[in-house]
Amino acid sequence: MPKVVLGNIGSNSMAPSVQMLSDQFLQANAAAAKRMIWLANDGDVFITPTPVSKDFLNYVNQLKGGGNIVSLSTSPVCSKRPFPISEQDFAATSDFSKSLSLMRLESPVFELEPYIPDKVAVLIAKSLGDLPISFSGQRVGVSSAATRILNDKAKFRQFASKLGVPIARGYTCTKMQEVVDGVRGALSVSDHVILKMARHSGGDGNIVFTKRPNDSFQGATRTVFVLNSDGESICAAISDVGLTASVEEPVIVEVYSENENSIGVHFDIRKDEIDLVGVATILFNPGYGGAYWGESLLTNLPTEVVDWCQHLANYAQLAGYRGPLSVDIVKAKGSGFFACEVNGRHGGFSSVRAVSASLKLEGAIRNGSRVVLSRNGVTIGLQFPQLLELLEKKGLHYNSANSCGVVVAVEGHEESGPFDFVIFERDVDQAIRLEAEILQLRVL
Repeated sequence: MPKVVLGNIGSNSMAPSVQMLSDQFLQANAAAAKRMIWLANDGDVFITPTPVSKDFLNYVNQLKGGGNIVSLSTSPVCSKRPFPISEQDFAATSDFSKSLSLMRLESPVFELEPYIPDKVAVLIAKSLGDLPISFSGQRVGVSSAATRILNDKAKFRQFASKLGVPIARGYTCTKMQEVVDGVRGALSVSDHVILKMARHSGGDGNIVFTKRPNDSFQGATRTVFVLNSDGESICAAISDVGLTASVEEPVIVEVYSENENSIGVHFDIRKDEIDLVGVATILFNPGYGGAYWGESLLTNLPTEVVDWCQHLANYAQLAGYRGPLSVDIVKAKGSGFFACEVNGRHGGFSSVRAVSASLKLEGAIRNGSRVVLSRNGVTIGLQFPQLLELLEKKGLHYNSANSCGVVVAVEGHEESGPFDFVIFERDVDQAIRLEAEILQLRVL
């Protein structure tokens, strides 16, 4: 049955108010919303903050075997600050809502699949005629409270500790003086400390304070060199980056650990079962830059790590959450594995999995005959049609005859990138080789 696929990334359940978000983050959000197109099927209505180009829509429809995905956007044009989808966009008097009503009269829809099952998604579903909400092919009851808890790093530190799951040393701060004291305490035992906004994504809300100049750090998009660690200097540095702490928007201060490996363990949470879908390494650039998914990753993960990831999934189910859940874990140099956060929503892995399913390759990945590597946010000085032509000319594009090659997963918040790619190959070495050829296109 036709459904609405809603790219409501960046909502209040997973990020602070729009005023606190950078232009770059909002543009990345709008681009990431377009990943949801791979979850849409023939006859579905796909809604994003910025328009999907006709060329990219036709491309996706073709790779999915034909059909017609209907694409709508809450903003008719791309802008420097594309705002996330909100309930105001669906108000009865809005131009967008009127256009959607006319379209639904021609082709009715029966359920809604959101990026994140939060209060905004529920309100939008009601405004569309009390549509039921679905995830992974199941209709679910939405607990906005559970969704909020599972997308909040401060809440995560509380429940993970109670479950006996190892987490990074650190503090949850609701006052600026607590942040200053936490940074000074962490810098007394380490050269690096990471500050995390409790609700943010993609590394944009993470800032590393370091005693070493010119270093870069995985999982954080900003770095601050700390020459003096007295309270006044630290307070000034925190103010300079525009960071504030409150009960509503806490800041987490943790000792930064150098990563040997960062891994996402992914579950589908249902009412009566929990399915461990897959394990993928997380690639940074320096924020989230993609993932590698192969069957061997799960078998190589220590049993005790899988067990405490399962504890977190069990907690999510008991809290009333239904849908995709990712557990982000780190293997730190010299100190082993610990958990960083959980995310109760679709994410980068969902889009990789959806592209794989669209090409009927998910079974091949699970049995080890194919691997998949994604690379996000690649800036190439071409429009999408020219990029596609170049990939085909160089023999890099996906070939259904051998189920290998490169798929353009996202055209960017505009059709000129930055682009997301998904690469299918027989083994990781060949996938990395294709990735290198894609990255070479940046210098053309």
